[in-house]
Amino acid sequence: MKRPASFEKYEIKIVPQEDGYFAARFPDFPGIITGGSTPEEALHNAQEALTATLETMRARKIPRPAPKHRFSGQFNVRVPRSLHRALVRMAEEERVSLNALVTHLLNNALVEEERALD
Repeated sequence: MKRPASFEKYEIKIVPQEDGYFAARFPDFPGIITGGSTPEEALHNAQEALTATLETMRARKIPRPAPKHRFSGQFNVRVPRSLHRALVRMAEEERVSLNALVTHLLNNALVEEERALD
């Protein structure tokens, strides 16, 4: 589910609970406590809670906190030469860039991890 641009700079964590509920929290706003019966409902409720919090802060002239983390979409990873070679060859076989291949493989790994947690 895509988040509105106004929420992009603040991280939302959706955490499944043992009872099937999905808690939603903002590391930058520890006072916001919400969630929902589904991840989508938890995200929606979190967005509403953040909107209300930001409106209250604006009305009271309280400055917004700076995000604790900034996600640029870039990071460097050192890997063994043999793995680098294997990835380059796989990218060549698939006729994609090494960056596109690694992004695809990481995304697939995260999807599988999320499925295993469900």
